[in-house]
Amino acid sequence: MDDITIELCTAVPPKDELNDILVQYYALVVERMQAMNFDIDPAAPQSALAEFWANSADYLPPKGCLVVARNNARHIVGCGMMKRLDDETGELKRVFVTETARRTGTGRALIEMREKVARDMGLKRLIADTLTPNVEMRNLYPKLGFVELAEPLETTTYRDQPMLRPHLHYFAKDL
Repeated sequence: MDDITIELCTAVPPKDELNDILVQYYALVVERMQAMNFDIDPAAPQSALAEFWANSADYLPPKGCLVVARNNARHIVGCGMMKRLDDETGELKRVFVTETARRTGTGRALIEMREKVARDMGLKRLIADTLTPNVEMRNLYPKLGFVELAEPLETTTYRDQPMLRPHLHYFAKDL
Protein backbone atom coordinates (compact mmCIF):
# COMPACT_ATOMS: atom_id res chain seq x y z
CA MET A 1 0.00 0.00 0.00
CA ASP A 2 3.07 2.22 -0.30
CA ASP A 3 1.64 4.12 -3.23
CA ILE A 4 -1.92 4.43 -1.88
CA THR A 5 -3.02 6.95 0.74
CA ILE A 6 -6.21 6.86 2.77
CA GLU A 7 -8.01 10.18 3.23
CA LEU A 8 -10.81 11.05 5.61
CA CYS A 9 -12.97 13.56 3.74
CA THR A 10 -14.25 16.69 5.44
CA ALA A 11 -16.37 17.42 2.37
CA VAL A 12 -17.65 15.26 -0.44
CA PRO A 13 -14.96 14.96 -3.15
CA PRO A 14 -15.71 16.55 -6.53
CA LYS A 15 -18.66 14.80 -8.13
CA ASP A 16 -16.78 13.62 -11.22
CA GLU A 17 -14.00 12.08 -9.11
CA LEU A 18 -16.31 10.27 -6.72
CA ASN A 19 -18.68 9.21 -9.49
CA ASP A 20 -15.79 7.45 -11.25
CA ILE A 21 -15.36 5.04 -8.32
CA LEU A 22 -19.07 4.77 -7.51
CA VAL A 23 -19.92 3.86 -11.12
CA GLN A 24 -17.40 0.99 -10.89
CA TYR A 25 -18.87 -0.08 -7.54
CA TYR A 26 -22.46 -0.09 -8.82
CA ALA A 27 -21.44 -1.91 -12.02
CA LEU A 28 -19.95 -4.69 -9.90
CA VAL A 29 -23.07 -4.86 -7.71
CA VAL A 30 -25.30 -5.08 -10.80
CA GLU A 31 -23.05 -7.74 -12.35
CA ARG A 32 -23.26 -9.83 -9.19
CA MET A 33 -27.01 -9.37 -8.87
CA GLN A 34 -27.50 -10.40 -12.51
CA ALA A 35 -25.39 -13.50 -11.82
CA MET A 36 -27.91 -14.25 -9.05
CA ASN A 37 -30.68 -14.06 -11.70
CA PHE A 38 -32.07 -10.71 -10.60
CA ASP A 39 -33.66 -8.72 -13.41
CA ILE A 40 -31.96 -5.35 -12.95
CA ASP A 41 -33.38 -2.18 -14.44
CA PRO A 42 -30.69 -0.68 -16.70
CA ALA A 43 -31.27 2.66 -14.93
CA ALA A 44 -30.51 1.15 -11.50
CA PRO A 45 -26.88 2.37 -11.30
CA GLN A 46 -27.89 5.94 -12.16
CA SER A 47 -30.72 5.77 -9.62
CA ALA A 48 -28.27 4.54 -6.99
CA LEU A 49 -25.87 7.40 -7.80
CA ALA A 50 -28.71 9.91 -7.54
CA GLU A 51 -29.75 8.40 -4.19
CA PHE A 52 -26.19 8.70 -2.88
CA TRP A 53 -25.86 12.35 -3.92
CA ALA A 54 -29.29 13.19 -2.45
CA ASN A 55 -28.14 11.74 0.89
CA SER A 56 -24.39 12.46 0.77
CA ALA A 57 -24.55 14.63 3.92
CA ASP A 58 -25.33 11.44 5.89
CA TYR A 59 -21.75 10.35 5.18
CA LEU A 60 -20.04 13.46 6.49
CA PRO A 61 -19.41 14.70 10.03
CA PRO A 62 -21.19 14.77 12.38
CA LYS A 63 -23.50 12.07 10.95
CA GLY A 64 -20.84 9.80 9.48
CA CYS A 65 -17.72 9.68 7.36
CA LEU A 66 -16.51 9.21 3.84
CA VAL A 67 -13.05 7.77 3.23
CA VAL A 68 -11.22 7.50 -0.08
CA ALA A 69 -8.03 5.78 -1.17
CA ARG A 70 -5.89 7.62 -3.71
CA ASN A 71 -2.98 6.36 -5.78
CA ASN A 72 0.18 8.34 -6.53
CA ALA A 73 -1.58 10.07 -9.45
CA ARG A 74 -4.23 11.21 -6.90
CA HIS A 75 -6.97 9.13 -8.57
CA ILE A 76 -9.53 7.57 -6.25
CA VAL A 77 -8.95 3.80 -6.22
CA GLY A 78 -11.15 2.95 -3.25
CA CYS A 79 -13.91 4.31 -1.10
CA GLY A 80 -15.93 3.55 1.97
CA MET A 81 -18.67 5.29 3.86
CA MET A 82 -20.20 5.08 7.31
CA LYS A 83 -23.36 6.63 8.63
CA ARG A 84 -24.78 6.83 12.12
CA LEU A 85 -27.94 4.76 12.48
CA ASP A 86 -28.59 5.66 16.11
CA ASP A 87 -26.70 6.91 19.17
CA GLU A 88 -24.59 3.75 19.38
CA THR A 89 -24.51 2.20 15.90
CA GLY A 90 -22.81 3.05 12.63
CA GLU A 91 -23.35 1.28 9.33
CA LEU A 92 -20.56 0.67 6.82
CA LYS A 93 -21.62 1.33 3.24
CA ARG A 94 -20.14 1.26 -0.26
CA VAL A 95 -16.82 -0.39 0.49
CA PHE A 96 -15.07 -0.73 -2.85
CA VAL A 97 -11.51 -1.03 -4.13
CA THR A 98 -10.59 -1.06 -7.81
CA GLU A 99 -9.00 -4.14 -9.33
CA THR A 100 -5.57 -2.46 -9.41
CA ALA A 101 -5.71 -1.66 -5.68
CA ARG A 102 -6.94 -5.06 -4.52
CA ARG A 103 -4.67 -7.27 -2.41
CA THR A 104 -2.73 -4.21 -1.24
CA GLY A 105 -4.37 -3.72 2.16
CA THR A 106 -6.48 -0.84 0.87
CA GLY A 107 -9.82 -2.43 1.77
CA ARG A 108 -8.57 -3.17 5.27
CA ALA A 109 -7.29 0.40 5.68
CA LEU A 110 -10.62 1.86 4.51
CA ILE A 111 -12.48 -0.17 7.15
CA GLU A 112 -9.95 0.59 9.90
CA MET A 113 -10.20 4.34 9.24
CA ARG A 114 -13.99 4.25 9.49
CA GLU A 115 -13.74 2.19 12.66
CA LYS A 116 -11.50 4.86 14.20
CA VAL A 117 -13.94 7.60 13.21
CA ALA A 118 -16.84 5.60 14.67
CA ARG A 119 -14.99 5.33 17.99
CA ASP A 120 -14.22 9.06 17.90
CA MET A 121 -17.95 9.68 17.34
CA GLY A 122 -18.71 7.68 20.48
CA LEU A 123 -20.34 4.80 18.61
CA LYS A 124 -20.33 1.40 20.32
CA ARG A 125 -20.97 -0.87 17.34
CA LEU A 126 -20.49 -1.07 13.60
CA ILE A 127 -22.70 -3.13 11.32
CA ALA A 128 -22.51 -4.04 7.65
CA ASP A 129 -24.22 -6.25 5.14
CA THR A 130 -23.04 -7.74 1.88
CA LEU A 131 -24.44 -9.98 -0.82
CA THR A 132 -23.58 -13.68 -0.96
CA PRO A 133 -21.35 -13.33 -4.07
CA ASN A 134 -19.23 -10.64 -2.40
CA VAL A 135 -16.70 -13.15 -1.13
CA GLU A 136 -14.07 -10.43 -0.75
CA MET A 137 -16.01 -8.64 2.00
CA ARG A 138 -17.37 -11.85 3.50
CA ASN A 139 -13.74 -12.92 3.99
CA LEU A 140 -12.38 -9.54 5.10
CA TYR A 141 -14.91 -8.58 7.77
CA PRO A 142 -14.11 -11.56 10.07
CA LYS A 143 -10.37 -10.87 9.73
CA LEU A 144 -11.08 -7.39 11.17
CA GLY A 145 -13.05 -8.66 14.15
CA PHE A 146 -16.55 -8.52 12.69
CA VAL A 147 -18.85 -11.41 13.53
CA GLU A 148 -21.25 -12.79 10.95
CA LEU A 149 -24.73 -12.89 12.44
CA ALA A 150 -27.31 -15.61 11.88
CA GLU A 151 -30.22 -13.18 12.20
CA PRO A 152 -30.87 -10.20 9.89
CA LEU A 153 -30.09 -6.66 10.98
CA GLU A 154 -32.12 -3.56 10.17
CA THR A 155 -29.52 -2.24 7.74
CA THR A 156 -30.29 0.29 5.03
CA THR A 157 -30.24 -2.47 2.39
CA TYR A 158 -32.52 -4.67 4.51
CA ARG A 159 -35.06 -1.84 4.72
CA ASP A 160 -34.76 -0.48 1.17
CA GLN A 161 -34.23 -3.70 -0.83
CA PRO A 162 -36.42 -6.44 0.69
CA MET A 163 -35.91 -8.72 -2.32
CA LEU A 164 -32.22 -8.98 -1.38
CA ARG A 165 -32.83 -10.17 2.20
CA PRO A 166 -32.36 -13.90 1.42
CA HIS A 167 -28.99 -13.06 -0.17
CA LEU A 168 -27.55 -10.77 2.50
CA HIS A 169 -24.91 -11.59 5.08
CA TYR A 170 -24.85 -9.41 8.19
CA PHE A 171 -21.78 -8.47 10.21
CA ALA A 172 -21.33 -6.60 13.50
CA LYS A 173 -18.40 -5.48 15.58
CA ASP A 174 -18.46 -4.04 19.08
CA LEU A 175 -16.12 -1.08 19.40
